[in-house]
Amino acid sequence: MPAPNYNYDKKRFEAFIDAIIAIILTILVLELRIPETEHSSDLNTQMQVASLLPSFISYIGSFLLIAGIWIDHHILFLNLQKITKPYILLNMIYIFFLSMIPFTTAFAGNHFHDSFAVALLFVNYFLMNFFFGGLYWYASKKSLLPKEFLEDNKVTGKFSIFGIIGLVVAIPLAYIHTYLSFGLGILIFTGHLFKKK
Repeated sequence: MPAPNYNYDKKRFEAFIDAIIAIILTILVLELRIPETEHSSDLNTQMQVASLLPSFISYIGSFLLIAGIWIDHHILFLNLQKITKPYILLNMIYIFFLSMIPFTTAFAGNHFHDSFAVALLFVNYFLMNFFFGGLYWYASKKSLLPKEFLEDNKVTGKFSIFGIIGLVVAIPLAYIHTYLSFGLGILIFTGHLFKKK
């Protein structure tokens, strides 16, 4: 009789996370609803598109963030030697805040000039990134990642810390002007997406 296997399947768990991210991105774009109007004309159509601009800006920020996070998560799992139950639970906390992105994105898009709504979105961004950083930290402390990978990603780690600090700054910035928060957020996410590693 074979011994019980209590190892966790890394590929299966990564596929589970990929499916969740795909669903989140789908929900995110479905929140871009076209306003209904009784009269159809070029002017009305232009006004409809213009009214979607705040939601679209909010969508762009969240899309860039999720795209960058997915790339990092993929690279992380490629290099993970194994996964443990505590690591899976830490991933679940990260996924919880990731799954809140469609709600906070839609809320901020519909209340684009509301400081609280935009600050809440950036609190969500921060918590998601914080726990994603926790995945790297835990994996490095528990020797789940090769030393070569950790050495090769020291600069990337520092860049990520600056990004998280930027998200913290963007939260109170929403109370000065919401556009400043979105501008800083999109700048951080674009820089993160196009970094070398």
